[in-house]
Amino acid sequence: MGSASQPMLVVKANRALLRKRPSFKDIRGAYEGYINETQLKFKELTPFEQKKIRDKIIEKAKRDRIKEIQVYLLSFFIVCLVVIGVYFLFTS
Repeated sequence: MGSASQPMLVVKANRALLRKRPSFKDIRGAYEGYINETQLKFKELTPFEQKKIRDKIIEKAKRDRIKEIQVYLLSFFIVCLVVIGVYFLFTS
């Protein structure tokens, strides 16, 4: 009989947890005013630092583009080899 009362205990515990949850009104009231007061602060960069960062981004984009082209070429050759292999497999 001990296992028969287990579901009722779980339901009671869940109800107790639901009562402790704050309402939407309380949550909204707590956050009221935070949205308008938030100010973002950005670090001021000199033109030289901006150019340095820009050059890094451009260099990384070039490396990524070259790597992507290499992956495409490798995939193309693998597909070609598979197609040629299947062709010779079925023609012989």
